[in-house]
Amino acid sequence: MANVNITEASSSVVLSQRMWSGSDNTSTDWLQSPIGSNAAAGAMHLLVVDVVVTAQSAATTFDLTDTGITGVSGTSVLSVLSVTNQSGGFEAPTLVRSSGSTVAFTSAAGTAGDTHRIVALIYA
Repeated sequence: MANVNITEASSSVVLSQRMWSGSDNTSTDWLQSPIGSNAAAGAMHLLVVDVVVTAQSAATTFDLTDTGITGVSGTSVLSVLSVTNQSGGFEAPTLVRSSGSTVAFTSAAGTAGDTHRIVALIYA
């Protein structure tokens, strides 16, 4: 999949913070891989990304595996915490959902060029 209805050059990562919540179920490593590296074997991240929507009233898809937005990387969306319009309007996105590596929503009327903030827990 790819980013859809997003101006990638104007979009940016606000925060990508690794969070410890145990290790991958298939991993035999405990907390660090390799030992002493301070790197968890697969980890949950809190991702906050600002995306600029190209068209109003349109299906919008943000994909973790698309490299068009600098700093975005991950393999799956665990949970979408919020999608909000940051451009001062009161038009809220609708039909927010996630599947695999994507977050999808429908942009509201009058939101072409507006910045939307996506907050999600992802696996990276």
